Amino acid sequence: MSGRMVTWCVALVLGLLAPRAGAQDTGPVQVVDEVVVRGPEKTKPGTVQAYARIDAGDTLTPEELTRVERRLVATGLFQEVRVSTEPTGPDHVRLILEVEDKASWVVAPTFALSAANVGGGVLYAENNLWGRSKKFAAAAQVSTAESGLFAGYLDPNLFGLPQLRLSLEGQLRSDRVDEYEPGAGQEDPEVVRSTRLNSASISGELGVMLFERVRAAAKYRLMSIDAKPPSDDEEVTEEAFSTGPSQRDTSLRLMVGVDTRQNLHAVMEGLNIEASYEVSGPGVWSEFSYRRFGLLYRHGLRLVGEHNLVLRGEAVAGMDLPFHQELTMGGNSLRGFLHRQFRGDTRVSFTAEYHFPLFTVRSLSFRGVGFSDTGLMLWRDIPEDRQLRDANGRVVRGYLPDAQEGLKGATLAQGVGAGLRLYLRNVILPLVGVDVAYGVNSGEFRFYLVAGVSPS
Repeated sequence: MSGRMVTWCVALVLGLLAPRAGAQDTGPVQVVDEVVVRGPEKTKPGTVQAYARIDAGDTLTPEELTRVERRLVATGLFQEVRVSTEPTGPDHVRLILEVEDKASWVVAPTFALSAANVGGGVLYAENNLWGRSKKFAAAAQVSTAESGLFAGYLDPNLFGLPQLRLSLEGQLRSDRVDEYEPGAGQEDPEVVRSTRLNSASISGELGVMLFERVRAAAKYRLMSIDAKPPSDDEEVTEEAFSTGPSQRDTSLRLMVGVDTRQNLHAVMEGLNIEASYEVSGPGVWSEFSYRRFGLLYRHGLRLVGEHNLVLRGEAVAGMDLPFHQELTMGGNSLRGFLHRQFRGDTRVSFTAEYHFPLFTVRSLSFRGVGFSDTGLMLWRDIPEDRQLRDANGRVVRGYLPDAQEGLKGATLAQGVGAGLRLYLRNVILPLVGVDVAYGVNSGEFRFYLVAGVSPS
């Protein structure tokens, strides 16, 4: 790497870590003598103050006062936040944090309606356990493509420190994995092989946030995977995955990046750029051996009032991925196409969404969205006998007869469309999303509905 390139990279990192232009502290500097929390019925005052990240003895400027308010709104715990000061002496103040809690728990139905995946279930979610912002969710779902049970726990304020984050998850799943004829231009893609995958998994992730913008995390996942022989009703009946006794798949995922995002009610602001590396092998107690590299870009821009432009780009490359860990796109990840219609070991995608307010009825907000989804999927390398084997000779992926490697077999697909989002200001979860998408390649319109939260 040239000296000029090193200098440029260092300058970029320093620029991301430096305070944003125009955000320098100006105005009178005051000393906080006391922090007073008012209004919460469930949230503990200590939790409110921990998210405010300010204590007695700290200095306070008008700009810092605004940042404190944004931090509290971004927790998603409160429907109203007011931050003010009261003088206690020359250049000394009392900081007042007034908040109004949202309804912290919900029992709700969940629905998934898209081409090749229809179903629903029930969800229980608590967003403010013990008044300390701990989160728990449990769900059951039955759909044509993926069914199962899910439970998860998230502590975004570990040991009372917003800088530390811990999550635990467990799943029991049964997936029907359909593989389609290659190409994005088909009006009615044909299923050529259908495989049933059953799995059970648990995972834990520990993350740390530095300077309110640098995030690093490590995630360990343990999974038991069991594949059934493919359906005899389809064109291809050779196994996509070696069937037999269940097999253990574990992995360690490391991530580091810059994350300044804040969800301010229905508007997302800030930048997220992160790199990740996932490894599975005997060294992490796995019966599989594969790697995955990823780069992720997410950016939320507030344009005018409540108008919001949300951008998302991702590049992922896998090495020796078994069938159940392959990359997919289609459905909600690439609107305008079938659920998981495209598969590969390398994926590049970009999504742009423009969200805008329509009208509000009391606490219920209706928002519109226009979007464009673009994705490129390919296989980098397919063995000559069309079977990927591990070190023990076991087949971990049997490719379809028409699968091609490299750019000649790549799929480039795009979908455009519009949708509707409903939000309740006093409830933590979004209520419903409806999208209508046009597949540019196929010329087909497809409809998507998501209500509540999908366990997947």
